[in-house]
Amino acid sequence: MIRLALFLTALLSSGISLNLQAAEAPWYQVEVLIFANEDPSVLDDEFWPTELSVPDSPKSISLKTPTTTAQSFSAFERLPSSALLFNNEKQRIGRYDSFRVLFHAGWLQPVTSERYARQIHIKSGDILDNGMYELEGYISIDKGRYLHFRPDLYHSRHLSPSEAEVLQHAEEQPPQQFTALNTEETPQPQEVSTPSAEIPGITSQVSPFSSEFLTVNMNQGRRMRSKEIHYLDHPLMGILVLMIPISEAKVQ
Repeated sequence: MIRLALFLTALLSSGISLNLQAAEAPWYQVEVLIFANEDPSVLDDEFWPTELSVPDSPKSISLKTPTTTAQSFSAFERLPSSALLFNNEKQRIGRYDSFRVLFHAGWLQPVTSERYARQIHIKSGDILDNGMYELEGYISIDKGRYLHFRPDLYHSRHLSPSEAEVLQHAEEQPPQQFTALNTEETPQPQEVSTPSAEIPGITSQVSPFSSEFLTVNMNQGRRMRSKEIHYLDHPLMGILVLMIPISEAKVQ
């Protein structure tokens, strides 16, 4: 009985601590734009080794549907398109035949320490015949001395017969990992910050193809400055991120 009482006390204390952390944390307006690189030539540039699936995260949350009549916004509620700042970048990316926007959203949230950060569950794009969304996974943001943006995202794509043949050839090569790098071919927005101070251990892995589908994972954290556009790159996708302190954000 004593053990049960101690367990319940610890559980309740944890919940109270989480609520206090959120109440005391600074708030930010966050905007994220994710696009796919569908250029088939990049498939031959890397080896795609291990099978992947989207992990379960029972404590994750989803962005809330915006309330059209609201004059203010709650935490993790999608902002209206008029409040988004990447609309021009979205249009520019859409002019490239090989790039396609998979996700674009903005929201407000308290940013706590990593221990108390909430994972946001992202599902976007079509549901493919293999049962996976074109984009699914998680985003979390935390703040210690610096802001950190931590994605764990999975992009699935349908393969043409010629693309499947390319991956069949690649599968016969020795396995390896790659570290995500910026490429000149990817369109860069104005005022993109430099990729300095990345978090140690940043790598990306990709699943082997079935006969028709390929799933890639982007698990590349980044230390960020507020009020600057940051770009995270992967051979098959890219992410633009902007975080503005709520006292300076202008939500309309």
